[in-house]
Amino acid sequence: MKKGMLAIVPVAALLAGGTTLSAESSDSAQIPPASEFNTIQRYAISYDDPRDVAEFYLRDYGFRPRHAEFKEVDHPTERSMRIVLVTVDGIADDAVKGVQWRFGMRTSEGSWEAVEAGMRRKCHRGENAGNWTKAVCP
Repeated sequence: MKKGMLAIVPVAALLAGGTTLSAESSDSAQIPPASEFNTIQRYAISYDDPRDVAEFYLRDYGFRPRHAEFKEVDHPTERSMRIVLVTVDGIADDAVKGVQWRFGMRTSEGSWEAVEAGMRRKCHRGENAGNWTKAVCP
């Protein structure tokens, strides 16, 4: 293949409806944006791994890591960051059915720190019952 043809093939595939390069097809597209979470207090802590930072916050809220689902993806716009989404669903509580945290982690000298931190809830009752919401559960 000629040098000039190499650059044309991917563009032609995009125009023809073949392979698409879209944020929708990436793992980060499955992570809700920070605007869907209430900002929570960040601590001046750092760990060797982003998940360890998330586990610290989870324990701070009284949950155990083994009861949570963790999802870690590249940050959609910042190459030096990772996003960690932590979900605890099926909570035995009258009002709150689930809690979800979203952490934006940045690395510096081999340690990770949360530079963005937010939380939202899933309520048992109310107008948003069963959906993730920033609102306090009734």
